[in-house]
Amino acid sequence: MTGQPDQNVADHVHRLLFEELNLCCGFPEDAYTLIRDLLTAFRNKTGIDTLLPHSGARYLVLAALDHADLIEHGSIIDAAWLSRKGEWYWQAMTRLDYDDIDGDGSGLPHDGKACMDSCLKPFWGMA
Repeated sequence: MTGQPDQNVADHVHRLLFEELNLCCGFPEDAYTLIRDLLTAFRNKTGIDTLLPHSGARYLVLAALDHADLIEHGSIIDAAWLSRKGEWYWQAMTRLDYDDIDGDGSGLPHDGKACMDSCLKPFWGMA
């Protein structure tokens, strides 16, 4: 990312990864990339099977995205679309690198308290 990321946005992405999706030790950078790429695929309506070719793994990962309210779906989760929250996080994750949210400053937004609907307002000049 060029310039300093908005710390509030970085904190929200940090919360998503480590609180809502329960990432742990291992390869969080790879998980970040996969989540960003999946949100992009849902936004573009293509590529889910390529990113997650094993049906069992696909349904586990998509269930986690659904549980985190990043996607919404009708009768089949493979045909999901981004929720408002998912669109916001797609915007954030396509502008931030993993290093932007894993630095010394990243933590939980709102001192660990729950987010409000106003947290999902567009940022960085986006409408």
